[in-house]
Amino acid sequence: MDLRFAFPLSQLPLWLGLGLAGTGMLFAVLRALEERRRRRMERFVDAALAPRLLAGYDARVRRPPFWLTLLGFAFLALTFAQPRWGQAWMDIDRGSRDVLLLLDTSESMNAVNPLPNRLERARQKVEALLELCPSDRFGLIPFSGNATVQCPLTLDHAYLRSVLKGINTDMLSEEGTDIAAALRLAADTFEADAKQSGGGEAYNRAIILISDGEQVSGDAVEMARKISEYATIYVIGIGDPKGAEVTFPEWMRNQVRVPGGDKPHLSKLDEDTLSKVAVQGGGIYVRSTPDMRDVQALTASMENLRTRAVEGELRFRQVNRYRWPLAAAFLCFMAEGLWVVIMPVIRRWKMERRSAGKPAEETNHG
Repeated sequence: MDLRFAFPLSQLPLWLGLGLAGTGMLFAVLRALEERRRRRMERFVDAALAPRLLAGYDARVRRPPFWLTLLGFAFLALTFAQPRWGQAWMDIDRGSRDVLLLLDTSESMNAVNPLPNRLERARQKVEALLELCPSDRFGLIPFSGNATVQCPLTLDHAYLRSVLKGINTDMLSEEGTDIAAALRLAADTFEADAKQSGGGEAYNRAIILISDGEQVSGDAVEMARKISEYATIYVIGIGDPKGAEVTFPEWMRNQVRVPGGDKPHLSKLDEDTLSKVAVQGGGIYVRSTPDMRDVQALTASMENLRTRAVEGELRFRQVNRYRWPLAAAFLCFMAEGLWVVIMPVIRRWKMERRSAGKPAEETNHG
């Protein structure tokens, strides 16, 4: 079964750990409240004598609400994770935009900052974008020293995902980082698509640049200013301004000039360049985060773009099953409330049996 969540599967240990920690904290709080209640009762009567002196008293009656509360919050946490499994045809009826993804595949994207490496983190961001923009046409342009259209603009997100899996830092022969070349190719791709389809107005075009910003050649800022007439440019910065060491492979040191020769190169996130590209392109810059906040901020800004009206269509997509854990959480909380309501009834019933001189043991054997 292909199980997914609102976050990438690579982050499952992190969120699972946070969920278990939160559940443990709730367990500790509930236990502390129960312990405080027990100490308050012991001020008046010894715990061993409570069943005899307090009519209807039974500590076991309070256990179900404790566990139902804990279980309800656990299901609620699972609801926010939005588990997805199984696939079904879904009707998509929304406006559409044309989005070209410019994915940096230079050697510096192998840096393990952030983990597992920058390129893998970039893939995760693309997956999140596809999930949040189901009706948009996406295209993919990987680049390093040069750029190539690996996936033309398409509504077939499954095809784009399959292409994305094959992207690596060795796919382009010319090493380096030429963001300007990738932007230029994006403009040419939009123009060619407009001639072929007869549409593609500037107000529904977007370019999303995903890079660490280490520009070796070209003037990306000037190219972004020119392209702003054709599309809005958004930028996701992958990496850390403090830098991470990258060791270039032997074949690269022999064939091209690399910084530092055979010594490890300190690759830093160049936020200054990336921010200028976003400003000149009329969009925004966001730094990559472990969660979805960066992609959500970017897609929220993209909502300002006008969309092209498209007819409703059916898509075979993974089904979000958040309603199941939400229903389970609702049932747990409802059962807890019901139990609290019937607790006085249970105590009254015990009192009546005791006053009638019919212990529970005799009733059970009788």
